[in-house]
Amino acid sequence: MKGLTTEGLLKRLEKRPIIAAVRDPASNRRAIESPVAVISMISTSIFELDDMVKEAHDGGKAVLLHIDLAEGLGRDDAAVRWCVDRLGVDGLISTKPNLLRAAAELGVITVQRFFMVDSASLNHGKRLLKNTPPELVEVLPAIAPKGIRQLCEALDKPVIAGGLASEPRDVALALQAGARAVSTGEAGLWGYTL
Repeated sequence: MKGLTTEGLLKRLEKRPIIAAVRDPASNRRAIESPVAVISMISTSIFELDDMVKEAHDGGKAVLLHIDLAEGLGRDDAAVRWCVDRLGVDGLISTKPNLLRAAAELGVITVQRFFMVDSASLNHGKRLLKNTPPELVEVLPAIAPKGIRQLCEALDKPVIAGGLASEPRDVALALQAGARAVSTGEAGLWGYTL
């Protein structure tokens, strides 16, 4: 799977717009058995990551790792290199631009995570994200379609909606607002189709 491009990831998401957010080996196995094409590993442990990434790749899934939430990993260039070279992740998610710059230099997909908590943060995010190097933006929460629409209109980057999506209506509204995909830990949504 190493070498997956942003274009390749977006093609996968066109067919299956749900990203399975997993936290442990059990949820990873459920995601591998589901129809999703992309798995996002969040709040995982360094002791489990190697096996989880390998199993996901063996199951034909692309892997995005939220490096900020991975237990036991540093928050520096060496951790980024370890995730790319040793784990073979397809992309990294972070709130930290310096980690995403390091990941981009190593040729993996980069996703800037952004929290939209009020109109000031939305406006700040639109300004900040217009000129940042990450190829995709993950906006939280996924249940704020008006803000998602405004962000999608302001950026020339694909947007992933994440957080709090718990029913098909949440997914549909986020996609209608312009998100290319929705990341959720709700296993019942992993089979969602357009």
